[in-house]
Amino acid sequence: MFCMKCGGQLDDGAKFCTKCGTPVQQNGEMPQAAQPRVEIPVFPPPELAGSVKLGADGPAKTKERGSSKALTAVLVILLVLLIAGLGGGAYYFIGSYQSDKEFSGAGDDEDDREYVGKSDDEDEEAEEQEEAKGEEPQESIPIEERQAINLNIRQVDNSNFPEVTFYASIVDESNNVVDGLDASDFTIQEIGEGGKVMDVTINEVYKVLNEDTISVNLVLDASGSMIDWNKMDQAKNAAKALIAKMKLDQGDQVEIISFDDYVYLGQDFTRQEDLLTAAIDNIDPWGGTALYDALYAGLYQTYYESGVKCVIGFTDGMENASSYSFEDVVTMSQNTSIPVFIIGIGEEYDADALRSLASQCSGEYYSANVTDLEDILTDIYLTIYEEQQDYYVFKYTSTDTGHRNQFRDIVLETSDTTEFYGTYTKEYVPQSDISGAFAADYMDMDYMLDFSSQEEVTEEDLNGLSLAQLRIARNEIFARHGRQFRDTALNQWFYAKEWYLNLPEKYSPDDFDKISPSPLTKLEIQNVEFISNYEKYIMDNSDIYPNASDELLSDYDLALSKAVIKNAMAQMQNYRDTDILRENMRLVQEVIDQEDIEY
Repeated sequence: MFCMKCGGQLDDGAKFCTKCGTPVQQNGEMPQAAQPRVEIPVFPPPELAGSVKLGADGPAKTKERGSSKALTAVLVILLVLLIAGLGGGAYYFIGSYQSDKEFSGAGDDEDDREYVGKSDDEDEEAEEQEEAKGEEPQESIPIEERQAINLNIRQVDNSNFPEVTFYASIVDESNNVVDGLDASDFTIQEIGEGGKVMDVTINEVYKVLNEDTISVNLVLDASGSMIDWNKMDQAKNAAKALIAKMKLDQGDQVEIISFDDYVYLGQDFTRQEDLLTAAIDNIDPWGGTALYDALYAGLYQTYYESGVKCVIGFTDGMENASSYSFEDVVTMSQNTSIPVFIIGIGEEYDADALRSLASQCSGEYYSANVTDLEDILTDIYLTIYEEQQDYYVFKYTSTDTGHRNQFRDIVLETSDTTEFYGTYTKEYVPQSDISGAFAADYMDMDYMLDFSSQEEVTEEDLNGLSLAQLRIARNEIFARHGRQFRDTALNQWFYAKEWYLNLPEKYSPDDFDKISPSPLTKLEIQNVEFISNYEKYIMDNSDIYPNASDELLSDYDLALSKAVIKNAMAQMQNYRDTDILRENMRLVQEVIDQEDIEY
């Protein structure tokens, strides 16, 4: 059988000519005009680099970063569609893709989840409602006829909960950005405690590049080993190259943190390139590697910024000086939902630890050779920054306004009416807890006694302070002069304070004690003695944990000497019995059972 229009040979049973698209007249049928119908194409074919989606809102395509090839591909595709349409019947057959991306979240067991979909009756009701409005329902596209894409939720902003904002990277399997998507291309669900599934309505979807600002916290290794191979100068040049490329005049901003044995805030968040450059130039390599302290400080500082935000850190050595741990950094990143990107330089660091840290902090791990370090670091920085510019911003309103301290999942999935297919699950908590080991009710305080270096401390000033607060008040007099502490809890407390990070010089306890004459003034020494005597009086004559029946003790409340802790346990035996008291007694007993407690 042959086509009546072009003469091409037809397969048995064919309804359309594969050469010109003309409908085939079947036995007993009269010829009819072909009704053009364009199905959604899946690109790229082997010879093209982009993919195009035809829709009411214009083309959706994948964009290759740093290249004009995508634009050329789009023009070629549009030309092909135009020519094919003029032929009377444009038919494009969707290729078959199978995604190998698991539908899972961090630490989640997919089989334990309860998925609640719409019933057939609900689907029919939705279609009837759309038909009543005069709108024809969109047809679902089978998964096997949709192009697989990779979704990755990098950051969740819960600051306006129950409105939730999250930022997602969306690329095709060639790692090209998929452009032109909107709210109709996605569905979002929240999965709460016990696998409860909650559908939500998407409020907005747009690209970061067009509307949002980006905050980058650069954490730079300034340990002594950075002198070798001129690594420090190359790292400085790479950091300055990133800053020069950022859109500081449009609201993007950077903070500079460096670390050796200690952590230093060289420049807090600013849009002024000259201040950032000066802070980078002032870094002098020395000492060891307090990487975890620096990353933790970076997360804490970045938490208070808005828009897209991340911490980017690099190191050329093994962690050996931090008070915070690997787990502390991961917990802080997950609580704040700020991604951490890690770069290992050379071969003297723990690659597995850095890879695991970046993965658990929703970031990426990179390695950089010492050779051509400046170029490699610059490329990595710009890759991360450009990816952030290409993030999609999703905004929705949560329907579950309770359980704010419990983690829940966001499930982002492409809708069944778009030509793409992808899914991603991200865990987040509606109310971030950045207090760490400290009591949340005083974690936000910069000082316990902000005047103790200028004015005499009195008993009235100390009334009502807990032993943990008194301990901080006494030691913050030393901390103002850059002293560190043998107790990790004290170091963690002060590294959460911007004034402490801003100090240009820091000292180990031994080095500080060797300074002669003492950096403390006569007034400061007097105040230290007064607070210390008041602490001893409270320990001997008052309840150590007066609210133990009603308030759960923090780790910092428990960081007292063994003699004090034992005294507290004896006092608690006579307190009003509550579930909270029993839990506090269990915590106190755990501390007593430890081998060593340093006050």
